[in-house]
Amino acid sequence: MKKLLHISLIPQLIVFFAGFTFLIFEISWNRLLSLYLGSTVFASTLVLATFMGGLGVGGVFWGRFVNKTTAPKNTLAILFAIIGITNLINYFLFSRGLEGLYETLSSSNYWLREVVVYGVSFTALIISTFFMGGILPVISKVIIRTDKEISHHMGHIYGLETLGSALGGLLTGFVFLGQFGQQATAFTGVGIMFLLTYPAFRFMALPKLPEEIQQKQNRTPNKKMNYQKPAAVLTFLCGLSVIALQIIWIRILKVYLTNTSYTFALIASLVIVGIFFGSWLYKKQATKKSIPPQRITQILMLMAALSIAGLVILLNLPEIMLIPLHDLFNTHFTRLLIIPAAVSIIVILPVSASSGYAFPFAIDLYTASVSQIGKNVGRIMLLNATGAFLGPLLAAFVLIPTIGAARSILIVAAILLAGIIFLRKTNLPVSKTQIIVSISTIVLLMLFIIGKLPMHILPPSFHAEKKEILYYSESIQGTLVVGEARNNRSSVKSTYVNNASVIGSSYDAIKAVKMVGHMPFFAGLQCDNALIVGFGIGVTTSAVAQHKQIQQIDCVELIPDLQEASRYYSGLNNNVLNDPRLTIHSGDGRHFLQATNKKYDFISSDPTHPVLGSGSLYTKSYFELYRKHLTPNGMVTQYLPLHKLNKNDLLGLIKTFHSVFPNSVVWLGHYHAILMGSMNTIEIDFNEWTKEIEVLGKDPYFYDNPYHLAASLIYDSQAIENFDTDIPINTDNLSYVEFFDFSVFKEENLPLNLAYLNFSRNGVWRVFKNVPDEMMLKRFIESNKIMTRGLEGMLRNDKRLLFNQLQKAIRINPENEELPFLMKLYSR
Repeated sequence: MKKLLHISLIPQLIVFFAGFTFLIFEISWNRLLSLYLGSTVFASTLVLATFMGGLGVGGVFWGRFVNKTTAPKNTLAILFAIIGITNLINYFLFSRGLEGLYETLSSSNYWLREVVVYGVSFTALIISTFFMGGILPVISKVIIRTDKEISHHMGHIYGLETLGSALGGLLTGFVFLGQFGQQATAFTGVGIMFLLTYPAFRFMALPKLPEEIQQKQNRTPNKKMNYQKPAAVLTFLCGLSVIALQIIWIRILKVYLTNTSYTFALIASLVIVGIFFGSWLYKKQATKKSIPPQRITQILMLMAALSIAGLVILLNLPEIMLIPLHDLFNTHFTRLLIIPAAVSIIVILPVSASSGYAFPFAIDLYTASVSQIGKNVGRIMLLNATGAFLGPLLAAFVLIPTIGAARSILIVAAILLAGIIFLRKTNLPVSKTQIIVSISTIVLLMLFIIGKLPMHILPPSFHAEKKEILYYSESIQGTLVVGEARNNRSSVKSTYVNNASVIGSSYDAIKAVKMVGHMPFFAGLQCDNALIVGFGIGVTTSAVAQHKQIQQIDCVELIPDLQEASRYYSGLNNNVLNDPRLTIHSGDGRHFLQATNKKYDFISSDPTHPVLGSGSLYTKSYFELYRKHLTPNGMVTQYLPLHKLNKNDLLGLIKTFHSVFPNSVVWLGHYHAILMGSMNTIEIDFNEWTKEIEVLGKDPYFYDNPYHLAASLIYDSQAIENFDTDIPINTDNLSYVEFFDFSVFKEENLPLNLAYLNFSRNGVWRVFKNVPDEMMLKRFIESNKIMTRGLEGMLRNDKRLLFNQLQKAIRINPENEELPFLMKLYSR
């Protein structure tokens, strides 16, 4: 019998690489669809739910099918081939077909376009996952041939599949997408599927069982049928709770950790690693002894207890880990990988391991005879996938926006405990003690849920700097908090969505976003309607609204609650929410541009940093959407950060923008940059420039001397054209700012980038014509260079250099009113 419990190498490799490839497809399609359906929780949750639903339906169908066929290995080979074909089709459909579909339906009703695009996307996803769902039950039918092998082999097969999935997720998120691109990654998955077809057909035919063992299988009594219902409840609740908790955990950790594609690829993969450990543990235990059915209630109680314990850790994570160990973890590598891995191992892995133990256990309980293995694996898959389908929908669309992430974990724990109470109605022995403990705990959890005990999830800076909370909300899209840090001399407000700062009330931030809104109008833009991508706290929108020629302002904002938060900045945004010309649309800015056929005279965008989850808003395809929606004389501006970017990344983004807008310039706003592109050549008559600025009037938060603003021009089109030819274009397929080198987090990148731009300025005199006082402009340019050199010093903690440079700039350019202000500002 020991020989029978052995699985040969080739079937194990087939199982492993099947799981490996499934995660390649899941991550690839989630990323690719986010480019067309929107980078929103709504879209990503529906993609995840559809993926799980397709797997479940496929599992039950192919499980029944394989029980009726006499050649399961042939079915397996055919499935691999079909999966390869359907996912190859998916790549071309998702990467090219959806864009063409939007074009074809451009004249149709907005909601009709959305229904058609979403319908086509999810239909394609369901078809491919339907065939993917057949792999596990068919492989189980091929490999498991005796009743005694069910426990051991099921744990082994599921463990290998999840191990492959974990490795596939890690390599896809950390290597494939960043090094080879979206297309090569998808084609890798397709190629593996086609390669698996041959060994599945050629080597999956196992030796025939001895006659006496076959006869014994036919006489196996039906001992497990009584526990099919408890097994079904267990696998459903595990699927629902683990995927719901994964959504909630990631939501909480987005507030605590740096939001990058790497961080959350790691967390998602570690969830699967936990499932692998659980299934492997089950295999080890089931090989030695029979696992009693009462283990079902123990698993549910353990998962509930671990969920609650994990919540306690998460609520106190800044105090127990992030702040005390800040110096130890003060490297980009530890912040992005070690801390998320440590938190995942402590909080997430134990719960997912329990679920990983439960899945093969449920199949073992559900299956009385090996003759039903394929069909029963499919049924358990359907039940597990049904829970996994409902879990993310419940978490993302009901629990988090209603009661918040922390209390949502308590609800999931209560659901697990309610499952124990429900099991008493089955024939599973459930003790009175377990019932009493479950009911008592549910009551206690409900008191915490409806009570007023604050369970705010705040960015670490709020704990470290003791910021006062002015506003807090948790919506479908993110956790929003407005805080204020005060000292004896001043106070500074800051707004965070998850752990990404939207904007603060600091001078440099306000200056930059006002430039995003003002500069095209100063440059002579004639504008009736404008689109603002990213409302934030409304400063850019208010800058645009100050120009009276504007008749209509559309604004797209992913986080609707930012409108309420903007009221705390009314002095900066001039209460722009009350402007009747303003219409705010909720959603993803890129998706809005894809779905609308409207054209604008002016488009501005102020996305969060590309390495913090907004990489798709810095690619050539996104900039092409700008161009497509501009009127013939239109202009566009986009905020460009100088921090968290290597020099080549920074220059690459400028070059990418210029590849779409050959008529473009770059402005420097303190230590931020602004890209400005036009459909026409950018040549500015200085006298008209001055008139436009004078019409605006004085702004206490914006120094608007015409010479001062002209001196902030860094590059014109000719200067950008002279960039090195080896600087790459940033594309959807291969985005080097989304899948970045870890060196971007070095603090010296900001002063180094600032120094490079300051040193390589080129283009002011080609852009500005008819300057009445050229010597004046030269003085402003020189003082701007000197001031920028001082800012470099400040960023390197050299305040002495800052003040020396500011004093030098004042002597050269006493007309510059900003310089004495900065002396006073930085003396505080």
